[in-house]
This record gives sequence, structure tokens and C-alpha cells, in this order.
Amino acid sequence: MNQISPIAAEAPLIDPHWLLEDPHARFAELREKHPVIKINDRCYYVLRAEDVMPLLKDDGTVQVEGRDYVAHHQVPEGAMARFLRDVLLFANGQDHRTKRGPFARTFSHQAIRASRDGIEAVARNIVANLPQGESFDFVEHMAGRVPSEMIASIIGLPISEASYFAPRIYDMAKAVAPIYPIDNHARIETAAGEVFTYVKEHMLARMTAPNDDLLSKLVADWVHNQEMEFDCLVNQVLAMMLGGSDTTRAAFAMTVSLLRQRPQDWAALHADPSLVPEAISESMRFEPSVSNVPRFTVSEMQIGGTRVPAGVLLQLSTMSAMRDPKLYSEPDVFNMRRTDHPRLHLVFGHGAHRCIGEMLARLEMEESLKALLAAAPDIEIETAPRMLGFGGIRQITPMIVRIP
Repeated sequence: MNQISPIAAEAPLIDPHWLLEDPHARFAELREKHPVIKINDRCYYVLRAEDVMPLLKDDGTVQVEGRDYVAHHQVPEGAMARFLRDVLLFANGQDHRTKRGPFARTFSHQAIRASRDGIEAVARNIVANLPQGESFDFVEHMAGRVPSEMIASIIGLPISEASYFAPRIYDMAKAVAPIYPIDNHARIETAAGEVFTYVKEHMLARMTAPNDDLLSKLVADWVHNQEMEFDCLVNQVLAMMLGGSDTTRAAFAMTVSLLRQRPQDWAALHADPSLVPEAISESMRFEPSVSNVPRFTVSEMQIGGTRVPAGVLLQLSTMSAMRDPKLYSEPDVFNMRRTDHPRLHLVFGHGAHRCIGEMLARLEMEESLKALLAAAPDIEIETAPRMLGFGGIRQITPMIVRIP
């Protein structure tokens, strides 16, 4: 893959606004002719599954460093820029291991599975309190509540305060996009500053009044082993909150929408809840809330006969790869009984940077969908949501529903 041919092709320059109009169709059109495209001279997208999958672990690329991400997107100096420079998502090697380490045990598959009963209780309570006989936004009233309240419970923040921090976390998530939304920077910056202060105050309080929670453990460990600045540790907690709230919120709402609009699938799930995990896997493939894995080229590369220069942002489009007919049979068909999923779902990435919250996200969606099927099987969708964007964390539009 890395050997450079003198006749290697150049990646075509694609208008990102054209991609935004219908990203799945645009990617399909481009994928047939081009393994790689670029949206500017510093940002390339890899589209084909046969290239995306090995590149997730290829040593010719590294995870984008925070300072490079900030510089590339020209993020103004402030709380958001500091978060992006600090966060484990944009770290490599020992720096990444140091930042990820304090959370690895808490978010292990075994630890999260042990929380299933608590997750189920939260989901059932939320469903029981959904409005009856009137229209409401499902994203706001349910899809956003389960992950934010669960991450609050796991970290040690008051569940009653999830309504304060969740909207701010959602605003911060908009910064992880192919083009930094500079027109919305003031809102993003305010959100980042406010939620940083909120979490830091909770963590400082644990120094004198510890509880039996993750924040207290993190603070106690930090006092005895200060491997990073305290503010940097705060930003890692924010990363857990962001990863554990916004992406699951969008993914769950879209899952319910896709399934409810397919009456046979919905009826099958109602009759046999054991089908729920695979239905969720298919939804995450068909309309993912996270669309790519960002890498940085350390040397010039050749991908599918296309030259990619050194020192550029290389976006591995898992969103495109999961609609590639070379990986999936009939990829544009939603099939909740699909048997050709790879062993490791691409939406969660691969390697050292594979999503630490994968099991939590899966269990939250599984228990929430089961609770909805049991208590509100007749839920009606009045306005279906749309997933917007083709890079980074995608945004979801409101989903208006009614429970008769």
C-alpha cells in the first residue's frame, strides 16, 4: 500500500457542500472511481473498505495530535482549543496510554455488563415518564436522557444535573467535524468553558469530601501520581462525557426511527427481543453517528493507486466503508438479520483507539429499545429524523413522535 508509483493518480478535489447534500449517494458515486478524495489540500478521505480497514492499524499513519487538529481547523484559542489539544482521542503512544489508563477498568466490558440492571432501570423509568397522547421530540425526551444520565451515574455526577451538562456536551461535539463550524464558535466556546468549570468544581470537591465514585478515584490517584496536569485530567473526563452522550443519543434515535418505519422488523423485535443487539448493529452500520477515524500521514503514501502526501489529515471513512458492496452484501438495504458484519464493528474504530465506551453504548441502546418495545410498542413517528454530515460526529435533527 505504501510503495509509491511514479504514475500514481492525484486525489480529486471535492466540494464538501456537495457531499453534505446526500453523503451516502455521493460516497457511492465517488467510491466506484476514486479510492481517495480530498476536500482541501490538507484533508483526504479514504472511501473503500479494502483500504479503510488495514489503514486503521497501518504504521504509516498516526492518530492526529491535538495541536495539529487545532492548527488544521484554525480553532481560536480558548477552552475548546485546550480540550482538543489535551483529549486522549488526539494522542499517541505513551501519552495516549497515560490518558486512557485511568478509565480502562471502569469502562471494561466486564464492568459495564455488571451495570446492565442499572441501565435497564434508567431506561424503563424514562419510558414510563414519556408524554402520552401528544407530540414530542424523542431525541430530547428519551434518546438524549439515557446516555447522559448513565454517564453521570458512572462518573459520579448528579443525575439531576444531566440536563445542565448534556446540551453543553452536544455543543462541544460540533467541533469534531470536517470543517470547524467557526460561525458557531462563540456557542461552542461558551459551552466548553462552562462544562469544564462544572466538572472541575466537582473534582476539586472530591479532594476534601470523596465519594464512592469514579471522580473520587481519579482525584485520589492523581494526588499520588500526577502523570498529567489536573486540568488535563478534567478534559479526559469531558472526553468520556462527550463520547458517552452525544454519539449514543443520535445513534439510538436513528435506530428507533429506522426500525419503527419497518413494521415487520418492529413486530419481530417486539415478539423476540433477542434480535435487538443485531438490529442495533445494523442501524449503526446503515446510518452511523460517527463517520470516520482521523489519522495523520507520517510519510507519502499510495492508497489504491492514489498518491497521498505526508503531513496531511487522512480521514478513514468508516461511513463509506460500511456501505461498500465489497464488504457488505446489498449495503444500501437495511437488514437487521444481516450475517456479514465484521467481528469488530467498524463504527467503533480499531486498534489502540477503539472506542472505550463501546459496551456502554451497546447496552444503553439495547435496554432502551427493549424498554420502548415493552411499554410503548405503538409509538408513532410524525417527523423522522435525519443524520447530517459526512465527517466526525454527525448531528441528528429532531424526531417528533406520539404515543397514543
